[in-house]
Amino acid sequence: MSMAVEILTYFDITPTGVVHYRKSVELDTERYNFMRNQQRNYDTILQCISLRCNPANIQTKHVVVEDHLMWCMYFEIDKEDIYWKDNDPLGLLKEDCEGVPMIVGLEETYKDGFFHPHLITKGLSTNISFAVV
Repeated sequence: MSMAVEILTYFDITPTGVVHYRKSVELDTERYNFMRNQQRNYDTILQCISLRCNPANIQTKHVVVEDHLMWCMYFEIDKEDIYWKDNDPLGLLKEDCEGVPMIVGLEETYKDGFFHPHLITKGLSTNISFAVV
């Protein structure tokens, strides 16, 4: 049996496909760095997810929540209890993501949440949320 998970975050996790460490001739340096940083954030989230499983059917999109642009990542996992901790089906995923550094200054519109440029999964000022869908 599989389980689907949705992540919402204020960090720009746009998958741009810019993964090379050398700048492409098609992009100027500023655009390359911008797109590379978007991809770095995407890769960071994907690495956190992949610490305990191999996600499948990964999809991303933009959504607007309360006038702020957010990024949504959807993925499926084949073991429902892989992230289970303390009666929370995603407890270990939240724990794995807590405090992970992220790059800011990209397409984010919610600037108030970036006093600390890292993932905050606990407390009142979270900048990433997780749900089983």
